[in-house]
Amino acid sequence: MSDWPVAPLLGQAGGIQAPAAANQGTPAGYARPSAAAQLAAPDWLRDEYTIETPESVTFGYEVAGIGSRLIGALIDTILVAALLGLLNLLLYALLFWMEAEELLFFGLEGEIGWGPGLLIALYALLQMTIIWGYFIGFELLLNGQTPGKRLAHTRVVRLDGSPAGALEVAVRNLVRLVDFLPAFYALGFVTMVSNERARRLGDFAAGTLVVREERAITLASLRSESAAAPAQTVPAPLPAAPAPAGSLRRLTRDDVALVQETLRREAVGSVPPALLQRLAVLMAQRIGAPPPAPGAEAARSWLTALLAEDDRRTRSPSPPR
Repeated sequence: MSDWPVAPLLGQAGGIQAPAAANQGTPAGYARPSAAAQLAAPDWLRDEYTIETPESVTFGYEVAGIGSRLIGALIDTILVAALLGLLNLLLYALLFWMEAEELLFFGLEGEIGWGPGLLIALYALLQMTIIWGYFIGFELLLNGQTPGKRLAHTRVVRLDGSPAGALEVAVRNLVRLVDFLPAFYALGFVTMVSNERARRLGDFAAGTLVVREERAITLASLRSESAAAPAQTVPAPLPAAPAPAGSLRRLTRDDVALVQETLRREAVGSVPPALLQRLAVLMAQRIGAPPPAPGAEAARSWLTALLAEDDRRTRSPSPPR
């Protein structure tokens, strides 16, 4: 799996809801958080950002709260300060080696040689590269994460849920200078507490959002969780393959990730049976297969068999043309 483990249309920590409306203004199939979770996470610290897929199934991202973002920013700030400190030590050592240590005590007044002058110019260039390149470089290399964001389990995404591109990453980090004004990200902090998604000015300018994420979901992890489950919760033996292997080519990686995520959440009780059955019917229509029998057990077995058959198809060598 890549570093972006779940399809762009999937939120990794939010609820799941079906498109039809239910009573009391709650979307059908929506997995409400428990009362304890609601008490532990006030609305201004934790929120959900939902995105509807073309299949009319809505997945929610858990918006990163101000606390998580501050932790990530603090870690990144410490790392940037450490890099700048090492750069300063290197500068001092080279100036002493060039016997130009007087520049450290008397500044740039008077005439300096070309060697120390070139060194100071390179120092200024490297300093700006660290300050600006740290955030831009890591968010591009790590798909919206810096080391601080990775430790805080947050990630930058576009508002449609897809990974942030080079333009969005560059814009949100160039506007960081404005967020820093007048000092210590004061303007950015005021902006974050003034909107429900905790977005700073850079996020508004780039059209991005910072969300929380959980561990990557793979077929192997689903199998291990099923094996570790109590005996009474183990589903019935898998049915035969839901469709000929040729029709499985219509499945996209997003479809497979959608099924994996739904089964994982259903295993922990956060997906209602109606939504599981709806997803099975949608996948059957996608590959041109007959729909599974009614009932959550049949839908779960059918979707599990679909994943297993797709896994076998992708692992088997392609036939010669």
